[in-house]
Amino acid sequence: MAALEALVALRAMAPGRIEPHLLSASEHFTYRPLQVGEPFGLGRAHRYALPELAPALGARFVHDAVSGVDPEARAVTMAGGGELGYDVLVVAVGARAHPAFEHGVSFDRETSPDDVDDMLHDIADQLAPRVAVVVPDGVTWPLPAYELALLTAAWAPPGTAVTLVTHEPAPLALFGSAASAAVARALDEGGVSVRCGVHADVVTPTALRAGGAWLEADRIIALPRLSGPHVHGLPADAHGFLPVDAHGRVAGVEDVYAAGDGTTVSIKQGGLAAQQAEAVAVQLAVRSGADTSVKPLRSVLRGVLRTRGGPLYLRAELHDPEGTSTASDQPLWWPPSKIASRWLAPHLARLDAEAQSVGTFPSPRVVR
Repeated sequence: MAALEALVALRAMAPGRIEPHLLSASEHFTYRPLQVGEPFGLGRAHRYALPELAPALGARFVHDAVSGVDPEARAVTMAGGGELGYDVLVVAVGARAHPAFEHGVSFDRETSPDDVDDMLHDIADQLAPRVAVVVPDGVTWPLPAYELALLTAAWAPPGTAVTLVTHEPAPLALFGSAASAAVARALDEGGVSVRCGVHADVVTPTALRAGGAWLEADRIIALPRLSGPHVHGLPADAHGFLPVDAHGRVAGVEDVYAAGDGTTVSIKQGGLAAQQAEAVAVQLAVRSGADTSVKPLRSVLRGVLRTRGGPLYLRAELHDPEGTSTASDQPLWWPPSKIASRWLAPHLARLDAEAQSVGTFPSPRVVR
């Protein structure tokens, strides 16, 4: 997300002044927020071919993985054995997802999509009348768990109990109290019970400790935890994340920037990654001599929660979440994409309007 946001921004801010290369281990960019709806038959996460997308943004695409960085030589070592020199490097390799618990299902559509599908079919076949959805400690972007819980409750057989367990003090508390109250109402109307402010530990495939109490469930699904990319040759914190300042500059390394989930930014979320990338793009545009009037946006958290009553749009400015907390059934930004961004979201909307659709809500007991 961050890499493409930076490319689209640079094309607009400094046309013809920068010759970027896009190095990626994958040939596709996957629009991941839509993955939550996949097992419920709500479309597919859209994939965009990078060998086609990059040249359209003025970049040369290089298909390889990053093995390490040599700041003194100003070169990126690639897994295939070659090197790619740079004048300025922007690292946007993301974070690494891994199961939070030994037991239960980890929601990771990239590596184990069948696990979620199998669990949902068991629920539909009335083999799992009690379902727990868990937001583990350390997970800073919990919204997908809320959609999982609400979507599951929508089509599960009558009598199925869906419980959301989270370390947050209130439902999606990071959006502030007004938005949190709206989310709590959506959970209640959607038939999802919630236990907030508890530290969960999945002890067996059918039991977890939720604070000081035990919760039994026939199926348990949890969001994964994230660790940093541990880029060889670059500084990192204890968890492998790249330390950056407000402009995206990597601490202690000249001409190296970073943006996205692989950095030490506290909330790992696509919209915030895009805002980081824009801040980096502004720096690069100025360095190239471009006369840009673009100012990086104040950090704003935006999210769309699919509910039984339709999409719920959530917004809060991180410097004052209580004073700016907003929830609405009408779009609070445009295009009304799952990942809100100034540059990439409109670009993808032009490429494929369906890629940005929030989607509908499933009919009861309808599952792929």
